[in-house]
Amino acid sequence: MHQGQPSHDWVSAAAWKTLGVAESRRVKAVRATYEAFNGGDIEAVLNFLDESVELYPAAIALEPHPLRGRNAVREYLLPNLFETQTAEPLEFTEEGDRVLVTARARARGRESGIEVDQTVFHLLTLEGDRAVRFEVYVERAEALAALRARTA
Repeated sequence: MHQGQPSHDWVSAAAWKTLGVAESRRVKAVRATYEAFNGGDIEAVLNFLDESVELYPAAIALEPHPLRGRNAVREYLLPNLFETQTAEPLEFTEEGDRVLVTARARARGRESGIEVDQTVFHLLTLEGDRAVRFEVYVERAEALAALRARTA
């Protein structure tokens, strides 16, 4: 958790900036990766991932099977079904080597034009400066349970 962080489970990204509380090195790296993703810089996102990263999409995803390695993640992230896709981080919860990001995910279907606007939860496990595991959840309680199960 952030030093001096209140005892509740999350802290709004905007609140930390307003309070002038410094983000950890890990949270800064995660935030920069989201900024790169939202700016279309997939290579910067991939550079944040370990060569053998494991990505676990949400169970409700069109392709819910786990992916292993940067190349598999590259193919997953490249524009496919969506014309546009962003993930705006709203909250960060840091515990040990893990960061749980509450994010607002937005996308527009390439063919259908259907827009998706949903809160999602990304649980990243880091080793050094790289993410080795990336799990996606659509339920806050499930994401928090996963965070606590691995840090308890």
